[in-house]
Amino acid sequence: MPDVHGEILEALRPHLGPRAEAVLEEGLKRLGKRPAELTPKDGAFLLKGLVFRELQARMRPEEARRVVEGVLARLEGQGGSLEELEGGLKRFGLYVDWPEVARLRALVNRLRQGEDPRLMAEGQALLEALEEKLEEALLRQAKDLAHLEESLERVRHLGGPKVRRLENLVETVRQAHAEGLLAQAEVERARSLALELRKLLESSAVRSPTLPEIVFETQEVEEGPKHPTDVFVTVEEAAELEGELVVDLEALPEEASQRIQALEVEEERRKLEELLARYGQLLGRATVSPLLAEVEALLEAGTPAGEKLRELEAALQEAERNLRAERRARLIQLQEALRTLPLPQKAKVPLEGALRLAEETLAEGGYPDLLPLEEELRRLEEEARRQAQEERRLEEAREGLLRELTGKGEAFRPLAEELRALAKEALAEGLARIQARYAELLKAQGEEAALRAKLAEAGSRLKALRLEAEALGLGAEVEAAEARLAQGELPDLEGLEARLAEARARRRQEALEELSRLQALAERFRGFGGEGVLRALEEEKGKPLPDPAPIARALQALKRRLEAKREELFTRLTAFFQAEARLQGFQSETARRLRPLREVLRSAQEKLPRLGPQGLLQVEKTLGQAEELLRELEKEQEAAKSVLKEIRGADLEALLGVFDQGEKPQDLSPLRLPGVEVLGFLDEALPLPKEALENFRRALDRLNEALGGGRGPAVVLMGERALILAPWKGKGLVALTERSALSAFLQELSR
Repeated sequence: MPDVHGEILEALRPHLGPRAEAVLEEGLKRLGKRPAELTPKDGAFLLKGLVFRELQARMRPEEARRVVEGVLARLEGQGGSLEELEGGLKRFGLYVDWPEVARLRALVNRLRQGEDPRLMAEGQALLEALEEKLEEALLRQAKDLAHLEESLERVRHLGGPKVRRLENLVETVRQAHAEGLLAQAEVERARSLALELRKLLESSAVRSPTLPEIVFETQEVEEGPKHPTDVFVTVEEAAELEGELVVDLEALPEEASQRIQALEVEEERRKLEELLARYGQLLGRATVSPLLAEVEALLEAGTPAGEKLRELEAALQEAERNLRAERRARLIQLQEALRTLPLPQKAKVPLEGALRLAEETLAEGGYPDLLPLEEELRRLEEEARRQAQEERRLEEAREGLLRELTGKGEAFRPLAEELRALAKEALAEGLARIQARYAELLKAQGEEAALRAKLAEAGSRLKALRLEAEALGLGAEVEAAEARLAQGELPDLEGLEARLAEARARRRQEALEELSRLQALAERFRGFGGEGVLRALEEEKGKPLPDPAPIARALQALKRRLEAKREELFTRLTAFFQAEARLQGFQSETARRLRPLREVLRSAQEKLPRLGPQGLLQVEKTLGQAEELLRELEKEQEAAKSVLKEIRGADLEALLGVFDQGEKPQDLSPLRLPGVEVLGFLDEALPLPKEALENFRRALDRLNEALGGGRGPAVVLMGERALILAPWKGKGLVALTERSALSAFLQELSR
């Protein structure tokens, strides 16, 4: 990072001397930063505000401006460039629904018309925010991709057009992700299709151990009354059908209904996360917040939100349209108010440009911040009022002084004539000159008492103005007025008060602009402590003279906390991968559930230095889930080791083969589907009670002889698992599977 602090200090020392360090120290406190953390944007903010006011107190305004512009020019080379912004826009231009992209496009269009350091700094900040947002979105996409690949592995055996379509969508997402691009539409279609196929598969697991049947609700397409009709199809046939099939949960046993409901809740939670990420700034709206609370309560209870979630999405879309309409209407009002403002056109030009930029941002799809523009308009309106009041004040002062001079006699008549002849444009300067001569005449005419009274009154007023004047950088003007008082002259205190009011309005405008910049940063810290900063920021905006310094310090504290969290996650990820590597040879359902999370965390570990607050929160949540599964896997491994110790040494090698899928017998590989926990032959060593299995097989043989039928697979359902005994290639096959995998296993067994 360039040494912005040193650059500014070196440039100011010839003009401010030792005072330069004190001024910069005050600026650092306001920004809440250390010298090494100053960016060119921070330097520009200090130069245009605090430093410029300090220089004005020691030299003429035009000289102070030249010094500031010279330092800004030196810092400008350390900032960004239009080419850099155009390159960023080209990269992020694909994501047209992102408000930040819309604002960046408007900024680039404006900067092509001419340089503007302030807009350039805003563009650089937008690029930084977009980089962070893209990394967070890619992390979510990595989770989606892992989920889709795992779902595809579960349903691939069903075959049919829907499975092939899912394969194509997953491949499209995989390629886009490898290129660092988002495939939002493909992810949504793939997740919807994967959910449908998973529901079919879960439903099939609870029926007869022959080819399963599922009840679907359909609607007749012929003319006439429409009513539900029960259609019985196999799960494989259902996968072949086009269109969405809705599983009738009431026709299924409770366990199957609960599993399908859990799948729906998981998908709806993910959709809610997407909505919260996209419409974050609209969540507090009256039409949105009650629905959001209701949806969150339903999902927290494990109940699908269904129609309520769709209502929430519609409410958010409506709130977005309303927000655009409100800001468009307000922009029109601001433009009209500025047009009718009785000020010279030169004074209106900066705000006119800012309003046009806000209009372009809105047209591009962004949300321009109108508060600084409204405050600037109020400042101009106040300036117009001050000018009108100043004109009235000068005329009233002329009339009052004329009355005094007329009543003083012939010695004061020439002064009265000169005052009466003053033109309106020269009244401010001429009035001060005539007041000084009036004070001299009073002294010459022996009216020292009246002069002393006027001087005492002016001294009291100056004393009351001193603190505020020094805070606003007008201390030099107060000192000049005091010097005139010391010489027995009457200073123009009304003019000083008018300049103080103007400086106060300017300081408020600068503070609100800085608060607007800090608000954009605080929004990125939502969920990471940023809510408290945003509340404090809104309170600060309501003060007569806002102070951005406490907000900047709070954000710096959040940044330091963010870096500490990044270090903590890196340490936890390293420990996780080391522990997980020791368990990679152990195969179980828990290991299968852990596999996609592991891939997501590998991707997250690479992105960790580039992730912002929301990204780190995602990583922490995923890592917590993975660590819990890892603990379960460690317990399972310990349990397996204790079983191995009870097995005879001769059977140890055969039993190890059950857990080591890298050494699968080739003839059983087609049956090793997802959800199959134990697979082998009855005459081999299995992690199951062998004597009970033998007794069960003999009982089945006797039953078969009594019935005179042919032997087929026998299935015993035990909770969430199914035990299968089947003759297979002349041997007795034993399998222990999840109930959700039973249909696929029997289908493969029958081939």
